[in-house]
Amino acid sequence: MEHTRKKTIDPARKKAILREVRAVVLMSLMITIEALAVTLLYTPAGVVTGGVTGISMLITFATNGTVPNWIFVAVANTPLLILAFRHLHIRFTVYTLLMTVLFAAELALFDNIRFPQLFDVSEPAWRVVSVVFGAVTMGFAGGVIVRLGGSTGGMDIVSLLLNRRYSISMGTISMSLNVVIALALGVVRAVGAHNFRAGVEGASLSIIALFVMSIAFNNVILGINRTKTLFIISDKWDEIAPEVLNRMHRGVTYIPCRGAYTNQEKTLVYILTKTIELASIRRIVLERDPKAIISIIDTREVIGKGFSAVN
Repeated sequence: MEHTRKKTIDPARKKAILREVRAVVLMSLMITIEALAVTLLYTPAGVVTGGVTGISMLITFATNGTVPNWIFVAVANTPLLILAFRHLHIRFTVYTLLMTVLFAAELALFDNIRFPQLFDVSEPAWRVVSVVFGAVTMGFAGGVIVRLGGSTGGMDIVSLLLNRRYSISMGTISMSLNVVIALALGVVRAVGAHNFRAGVEGASLSIIALFVMSIAFNNVILGINRTKTLFIISDKWDEIAPEVLNRMHRGVTYIPCRGAYTNQEKTLVYILTKTIELASIRRIVLERDPKAIISIIDTREVIGKGFSAVN
């Protein structure tokens, strides 16, 4: 009698699948938070966010709610997603498609739910609180989604395509488009209310929201515990490096170099570390060599073991 062997899943493949599932679940949660922020914080305060969502909110405000914001989100993202499938990475595009569909569906769902009012936006101070809180929420959620390898579609796709073709900074493209949207809201508000001040207030608050959102977004992308690059010049490099390896468990690289003034051969110590470990490494270096020179450089991102994971 023949015994059939059970097929075993490669541990590495299983780990990769679990990572992708976890990413989708977390991105879905962040999308829900963004949809709630638009519904509960931005819309009552009469401001817009950026991108396609901002344009959809602008249309909703201009039509006094006749055209729900989720309709434009769904319609406008369709041709952009087709472009993404043709020109961008398939994983990024699939994730963006899933998040876009979920976002539009949740906006439609939340539009028909009677939520309690979080802030009394008739009071100027509470209106500002609603805008700032919404911007922080949107920035945080959007940053998490991007770190996981996805996006909410819309202007993210446009920015990526323009960046690849013309090498224009994605941040410049995105901010320029978003400021135009905010100014357009000012015009809509001023014309609709026949009040120039109402337009200025709407546009100003929207620009403030965009600025706060970008700060929150960048902090999530870069991380609170930033990565630092250290270059250490010391004659006692052979004592410093083993201490860092053994006590901090951080990799150390030796870079041969030559002093321009002394014309002597030296060894540069190169270390990648986290902000919270910086003080300990500095202490190790100065204990071994008080005359050591330490160059500390902010590093945008490091991908690999001990730092950012590759999703």
